[in-house]
Amino acid sequence: RLDAALEYSARARFIVVLSRGTTHKPPPLDAGGMPIDEATASARYLVSRGVPASKVLLDRWSLDTIGNAVFTRVFHSELRGWERLLVVTSAVHMPRTQAIFDWVFALPPQRGPWPHLTFQSVAERGLTAEQVSSRRQKEQKSLQLFRSGAMASVGSLEDLHAFVFQEHAAYAAPAQVKQQGELAKPAAASSSMNPALKSTY
Repeated sequence: RLDAALEYSARARFIVVLSRGTTHKPPPLDAGGMPIDEATASARYLVSRGVPASKVLLDRWSLDTIGNAVFTRVFHSELRGWERLLVVTSAVHMPRTQAIFDWVFALPPQRGPWPHLTFQSVAERGLTAEQVSSRRQKEQKSLQLFRSGAMASVGSLEDLHAFVFQEHAAYAAPAQVKQQGELAKPAAASSSMNPALKSTY
């Protein structure tokens, strides 16, 4: 994904790198024991290969694809009045990514230009056939759940805000406290997952 972004870096006004991480596993740590978010690691990769730091915008908030789309729209695209966006992701992740970005960016009200979205998929790297198969099955199931759930019930930005911050396990306040001062993990993080799939995160 980052190498594909490098191909467009001379023509692009900005490159948005996603995200904070995932609910499926803890973040990696740097030498000082501090968490490394995905966006920061991606930005370092691009800057080390000649992309001006002022052109690289970080999304250090999102924890999933819905968050990627929401925060790209409300914190970047609408504020800067972007008219075109190219979304790059892996081939196995593309169908769900495109469905979510098209949905989020079409929700009313529009507070500026309605950007034209295009999508580019890139080949999987470093994954075994078993990992790709497990991830593809998970993506297909997640896309079906998204279409019958959030996509069917959320029709505006106000609805979207309520869904993300009151219902979505990655962003809503936890409904239960395990012990005093200890928050219950989001359902996505505590659910069982086969090792092949978990290793793709």
